[in-house]
Amino acid sequence: MHLLSSMPKRSQRKSLVALLLSLAFLALLLQTGCLLHPFHIFKHKPRPAPVIPPPARIALLPVNLPSDDANLRWYSFGSVVLMDEVAHTASDLEPIPLWESMPVTMQALGNSRTITADMASQIATRLAAKWASAGDLLTADNSVTLRLDFIPAQTTVVPFRYEKPVSGDVLADRLTESFDQFLRYLIVRPLNIDGIRPIEVKTLKEVAEALDAEYGWFTTAKPGVAGKAVEDLQKEAPGLARLLFSPTLYPSLGAIK
Repeated sequence: MHLLSSMPKRSQRKSLVALLLSLAFLALLLQTGCLLHPFHIFKHKPRPAPVIPPPARIALLPVNLPSDDANLRWYSFGSVVLMDEVAHTASDLEPIPLWESMPVTMQALGNSRTITADMASQIATRLAAKWASAGDLLTADNSVTLRLDFIPAQTTVVPFRYEKPVSGDVLADRLTESFDQFLRYLIVRPLNIDGIRPIEVKTLKEVAEALDAEYGWFTTAKPGVAGKAVEDLQKEAPGLARLLFSPTLYPSLGAIK
């Protein structure tokens, strides 16, 4: 006698349903290949590659000075030159060319030459940047202190401050250290210290004075007359030259990548 015929009808129906479900599941396994590869169903899907955010745009602005001493004026743009040299080696920072940021900065400041934190935030917003610098050289008790604030464009983000004593021969080291700490604060890739090109003080001062004349920060603006400084800087640090001087005024910079 057949097995199903000897069972009650209700039990027969349950057994038939169970058999059909088993056959359907078996067909599904054969179709997907899970039966041939029994561990396939336990494999985890590969994790998606981490999304690396684009570099953060940052406007690097002239540093405020403690007095109107003409001998100290070159520090304003000298600091910008050093900051740009450091920032353009950072994988997660995109320094805005000075020839883009200075017109916006000067329009925002008017006759003033003091950049406050609020002003830096406004300049960053107008330049579609995430950050802007606001630096000061402070003098007290025959010592000089560098205070460099990294100001966010968004008011919900906390600014970052670096402050340490400084002298002319360690200014570059202090600025490098400030960016190294800032990148750690952002929790991004560390600074490529080996990629930072040292700049002699003589060259730094010449470029800073050329920038002052180019944009009319402390002196009368004479755009387009910095040909010698641009040519010399272009030979040693073409990428830096491209960040500081406009390729419109100095067409040789347009070919630099």
